[in-house]
Amino acid sequence: MSAIGSLSTALATLRDHPVILFGGLLFILLGELSVLLDVYVGSLAQLLATPISLFLTPFLLGGFVAMIHGALEGSTSVGTFVRGGKENYVSMLGATLLFVGVLVGLSIVGTIVLVVAGLAGFAVGGGVVVVALVGVVLLVGFAVVFMFVQFYDAAIVVSDDRAIDSFSRSVGLVSQNLASVIGFSVVFLALILLGQGPGMALYLSSIEFTQTGETVVTSTSTLWLSIAVTLVVGTIATTYAYTYVVAFYTSLLEGPA
Repeated sequence: MSAIGSLSTALATLRDHPVILFGGLLFILLGELSVLLDVYVGSLAQLLATPISLFLTPFLLGGFVAMIHGALEGSTSVGTFVRGGKENYVSMLGATLLFVGVLVGLSIVGTIVLVVAGLAGFAVGGGVVVVALVGVVLLVGFAVVFMFVQFYDAAIVVSDDRAIDSFSRSVGLVSQNLASVIGFSVVFLALILLGQGPGMALYLSSIEFTQTGETVVTSTSTLWLSIAVTLVVGTIATTYAYTYVVAFYTSLLEGPA
């Protein structure tokens, strides 16, 4: 099945099993809770809540993917979500920690490279151009890494892989179906941006940042409108996007796209 064909499968699955919106809603609620903590309590509270989110996300992700996979197979429920979250928690937690570790490591290396390149560039009189070029290269590098490992969560739930094996399977499938995966990745990113964009635009128009980095609400009504819009649009888009992921992943298992 092609990347485009998986879109149709995902849409039909969402139409036939709207209960999977439950999983998408939980993800959006977690994100909006973080926003409210930042706005009304402070960035420190948001920072302290990060570990909780880190350990809660694997359960939500495992349950969400299991729920979607069940829908693709013909039957799913909230019970599927709970069972999937429990059964896949350890592997999903390990993979999530590994994924975060890789991102942190790449960020550190990228920052060092950017600083060194900037210093070298300014020394020869082309600092801004050098920093911009290196920045673009680093962003492309991050995107490539993400593209190759993006199916680890589906591999854990659908293929019953362990944490390390899930990354190996993802890399292998992407390598064998590179052109199709590139197309899929562009569409997936577009779906996420469409789901988050309206609410994010409203959110940014409702706040201001102080010189100390604190977030100040300038329009409470717009802030809550942004949350409402994100809860509706974001939930639908996120659910559709992740259903698209699982449908496409399943098609990759069946052979070259």
